[in-house]
Amino acid sequence: MELTLEHSYDAGLDHVISHFFSEELILAKNEKVGARNVKVVDVQKDSVAGKLVVEREMQASAEVPGILASFHREWNEVRQEEHWVKKDDGEWHCEFRVKVEGVPAKIKGVMRVQGNGDRCINYININVKSDVPFLGKKIARFLADDTRTKINEEHEAIVSLL
Repeated sequence: MELTLEHSYDAGLDHVISHFFSEELILAKNEKVGARNVKVVDVQKDSVAGKLVVEREMQASAEVPGILASFHREWNEVRQEEHWVKKDDGEWHCEFRVKVEGVPAKIKGVMRVQGNGDRCINYININVKSDVPFLGKKIARFLADDTRTKINEEHEAIVSLL
């Protein structure tokens, strides 16, 4: 299942990227979206690249359908790993993976943040896949919908913190 999103920021590219790597703001953003036990496992950034690993516990954004309940708990451990590269003065690229503990699915994607000193846009492409026989498409659809909701909530939280 594919997702494509665009999130705009009324702040410059360098400012937004620095917020993406700020441990203080990562914790504040996660508090705003209702995550718990948030751990910034790794945060590295220099002028041309960065790596970010965050672990947290999150709840589903909607009621889990009964057929999928055996894979989903009330709180799920989530690990997100991001690898960033600066393409030029107006663009950063990211490849990321999200692992939801105990859920037989893969979530991965890319982000492309483009902008200038005043404004930027984050172009997000996500692929959610589950190979579980008979249930894979339902699992992927539920996770894709949940992911869309969570990413939009995170965007709102980031905007409020900028």
